[in-house]
Amino acid sequence: MGIPIGKLKPKKVRKNIDLTLWERLYIFEIIRGMTVTTKHFMANLVGFVLHAKGKKRNIITVYYPEEKVELPPAYRGRPVLVMRENGKERCVACGLCEKICPASAISIIAEENENGDRYPASYLLDMSRCVFCGFCEEVCPKEAIVMSSEYEGLAKRDRNDLLCTKEMLLRTENSVKGRIEYIRRIYAKCNY
Repeated sequence: MGIPIGKLKPKKVRKNIDLTLWERLYIFEIIRGMTVTTKHFMANLVGFVLHAKGKKRNIITVYYPEEKVELPPAYRGRPVLVMRENGKERCVACGLCEKICPASAISIIAEENENGDRYPASYLLDMSRCVFCGFCEEVCPKEAIVMSSEYEGLAKRDRNDLLCTKEMLLRTENSVKGRIEYIRRIYAKCNY
């Protein structure tokens, strides 16, 4: 049930603490902080020099343009459309990704071919609005849109450069195979 409020004893707080001169100057804390900073600076400097000579370095800095980071399959980068072996998109223009997108970044215009199969005549993804939530990937019944590991080219000076058409988004199944296997494994655990 608990202790009644009237029975609680208030804790005493020391308000007037007398600090020594050494504590008031904070000299020890400043020296300790500078020691940690100097240690990290020297380790990174030595690691950079050794890396330049071709030896294995101990620092974890990635020299970006020359080196690329190996991203895990759970990474959600730019959404892309997966194409079949014949070069056509898997998308059947059901519109579920367009409906579930919280930022309204996807726009689809559907058409039917002579067989009666639906396909997206126009598929437009506005990357300036995309929040990389992965809802489009999760709701797609055909695994036609997946979150790739692409992160380069997402920063542009003009927003019009961030409008991606269907042709710009098409990727082969082999290029996103790791992500497709990951989403099959993850979504197989869900009991819908």
